[in-house]
Amino acid sequence: MRKGSDILGKPIVAYDSGEKFSRVKDLVFDQDSNQLLALLVEEGGWFSDAQVIPFQGVQAIGSDAVIVPSESTVVRVSQVPEVKRILSHNNILKGTHILTTDGRDLGRMIDLYFDEQTGVIDGYEVSGGLFADAYSGRSYVPAPHTLKIGEHVAFVPSEVADLMEEQVGGIKAAMMTAGEKVQTAAQTAGEKIQGAAQETGYKLQEAGRSAMVSATNLVVDPVEQKEFAIGKVAQNTVTAVDGTVIVRAGETIKLLNVEWAEEKGALDLLYQSAGGDVRQRANQRLQASAQDAGVKIQGMADRATEKLQEVRQDTTTAITRSIISPAEQKAFAIGKVADWTVAAPNGVLVVLGGQTVTLSMADYAEQTGVLNELYRATGGRLRDQLVLKADSTAAGYVVEQAKGRRVQQIVRTRSGLIVAAPGQIVTDAVIDRAKMHQAERDLLNAVGLSTTTAIRYRANGTVTQVNGRFNTTTQTAGSQLSGSTAQIKEGVRSLWEQLKITATDLQERSVRTVEEQRIKGALGRPVTRVILDENDDVILNVGELTTHQAIESARQAGVLDVLLSSIYTQSPQFSKAEMQAPEAGSAALPPASAMRK
Repeated sequence: MRKGSDILGKPIVAYDSGEKFSRVKDLVFDQDSNQLLALLVEEGGWFSDAQVIPFQGVQAIGSDAVIVPSESTVVRVSQVPEVKRILSHNNILKGTHILTTDGRDLGRMIDLYFDEQTGVIDGYEVSGGLFADAYSGRSYVPAPHTLKIGEHVAFVPSEVADLMEEQVGGIKAAMMTAGEKVQTAAQTAGEKIQGAAQETGYKLQEAGRSAMVSATNLVVDPVEQKEFAIGKVAQNTVTAVDGTVIVRAGETIKLLNVEWAEEKGALDLLYQSAGGDVRQRANQRLQASAQDAGVKIQGMADRATEKLQEVRQDTTTAITRSIISPAEQKAFAIGKVADWTVAAPNGVLVVLGGQTVTLSMADYAEQTGVLNELYRATGGRLRDQLVLKADSTAAGYVVEQAKGRRVQQIVRTRSGLIVAAPGQIVTDAVIDRAKMHQAERDLLNAVGLSTTTAIRYRANGTVTQVNGRFNTTTQTAGSQLSGSTAQIKEGVRSLWEQLKITATDLQERSVRTVEEQRIKGALGRPVTRVILDENDDVILNVGELTTHQAIESARQAGVLDVLLSSIYTQSPQFSKAEMQAPEAGSAALPPASAMRK
């Protein structure tokens, strides 16, 4: 789901040019079909002059922008009769009261939720009303099949209120004891403290980023960083401190990306993603300075100390690998900022403290045996990983305990999609959506349940539903204890199986992620060795460019890793004559002489 207010004011970007050309002014939806029809771009003096983007013309709704194929996607409202009809009614969503046809007040509309793929309205966020949440004063009204919006009041069928009443009074919601409410209040207070701590951390992160940007600018001039990045393929996704995605891995960096990066203080990250090596430039400057001064840098490490360090490194590496696979360590580290400098045993720097880790850095760390140190330098903690995996797996096992409870805080995915809205009663559809996006743990937390509490509810089985009423099992103390113990044992066995399955799945996904990133970085680059298949037929010769066909042939021959390890990663220097292709591309601009004619 998406929230209507989340996309109001968002910039609209044309995919073909990469340029921002307008912003979302309002949403146009059809009350009869419960369907979002268009995005209003310009209101104009009269409705006939209004300009809209039909919903089917929207390519993607991101966390920072709305993407459309081109500026031509914007049309006059007169070209879309169904949208013109809606605008002529001048219905106002915000502030309208929702009443049932039998007179029950469900609250005042303040927002709507819609499916980002189909545009179907899922529900409305309302303030006050019969079922307003005690904590926030908000409620979630499921979108009815029929909605009649008048000048001041919107009418919905009485069945909508009956459904909400049944859900709020359902078995799970009614079983929230006084103790659980106290726990929920304490959790709310804890969340406020956590929010303050996160804000402090954010400020510290901002200060750290500013220092890193200044350090990079001292080594490489910002103008040079911008010129270097434009036209290159991003090796990893670049994200600003506020969460804005500047460019995604595999995309070609455009002028718009560079401007965003400079505006958000992330130009240095974009430069590094494009292949810029601040460390190398700094070393070059240091080396030049040292040569000018006649200083020669020589290693003075004691051999015995080196041996002890090697033994310690080998031991740490073995322990880390036994818990987290190298592929997972690399997938975790790539794109993160190193807290300290990591160097290989031969003295070559892998990454500087404060520098963002790239795929090539992670590969080199693995080759030189310091991948575990890189993992820890980017925030990886063995104990945290074990606890998180166990908690997430357990949450997936007992997420059904959230059914029937009211959501107290919004649940979003990393990409900004809404899994559950505040005030919404958890249904099977909401649980399925949480499972789809691996947000089971967040959903449990949003309804005031910890994973431990949810496991206890499921294992004990203290509450059952018969004909919509509550019945408690009246067994003797001995049989009750025996039954509970057996259920707990069964739950533990099932949980362990789920843990093993999830761990295997995480490892496979991590391997796939790293491989995909390596393939994206390899495409279009030459190889430094001959790549042969099992029949000794040449797939690629030395110096030939890596293509999609070569990738697939190498995969089938079982030599994909050999190919990816043979990619030439340096930036070659070409003269203008060497860069000129023998013939123009189909999408190239005509020569200047032809344009003057």
